[in-house]
Amino acid sequence: MKHPTLALGLVPSTLAVCFCLLADPAGAQMMLPGALQAAPPSDAAPATPGARPGAAGPSKPRTAGQKAPTEAGIVGRDLVREGAAGVMAFQSGAGKSLEITRLSFTGAGIANSHEACRVDVVADAPIELKPAGRAHGLARYDAAVEACPFSLEILDGAVLVSKLAAPCDFAQADCRVDPAGLWGPAGDSIDDKQIKVMERERARAEGAMRTNFRALLSSAGKDKAAIKQIAADQAGFSSEREVACHNYRKEEVHGFCALRLTEARALALQAEFEARPKDAKGANQRKAPNKTKPKPSP
Repeated sequence: MKHPTLALGLVPSTLAVCFCLLADPAGAQMMLPGALQAAPPSDAAPATPGARPGAAGPSKPRTAGQKAPTEAGIVGRDLVREGAAGVMAFQSGAGKSLEITRLSFTGAGIANSHEACRVDVVADAPIELKPAGRAHGLARYDAAVEACPFSLEILDGAVLVSKLAAPCDFAQADCRVDPAGLWGPAGDSIDDKQIKVMERERARAEGAMRTNFRALLSSAGKDKAAIKQIAADQAGFSSEREVACHNYRKEEVHGFCALRLTEARALALQAEFEARPKDAKGANQRKAPNKTKPKPSP
């Protein structure tokens, strides 16, 4: 499973790391700004994920049951790339459509890459976005912007623009831009009250991600290749999240980017679990029927 904007690689040691996450999720989570570390499980807790005390065997794997963010969370807001530059604003269109009402990119000069530049995309009417299904559990849209078409996914109060094959060149403005990344609130605008709320949301997001990871891993049954891939993807997520959020303004103070990417990762795990064949879910939980050997004839 790959995150839409981040390529994941298979590293031999990652398998052991993720099985540590399965056994001790509290010790494997990344500590974000203001985050509270989960208490270690008690000795009385069941050792097998999904097991119930007193039950005859482990229960079928279940996800956290998250709901994907809706477009209402971004309508009427000015979103800024990496919390620092550019502007992307949305409105609800006719029916249930979504439109971009304001779009500005910042970048570097084509002739002189040391010069900063800005491009205001002006249109006679709002830019209508084309629904492109759901990618990894998130609503996805395509934006047919001349000279710089891109795709985005809806997060809670933010959008994640997919990585482009190459930066966009606006020759008339002598400006080269790359819209890929997280567009959210300006980093300077997040106050202490919001940070406290996000601390609680972060704890829930980390918990949901662990739950969904365990469910997906259990659904692989005895498929060693699938287990290895799932574990490797999860092991690489924390470092990829850190790289993706490194440039978000004041991320070390509020952790907004890390929170939203964690929520997105949890939804991606849940979507992958739900997409697996029904007979694969909980396959590792089912025991083969007892076979009695035929008695030898006298």
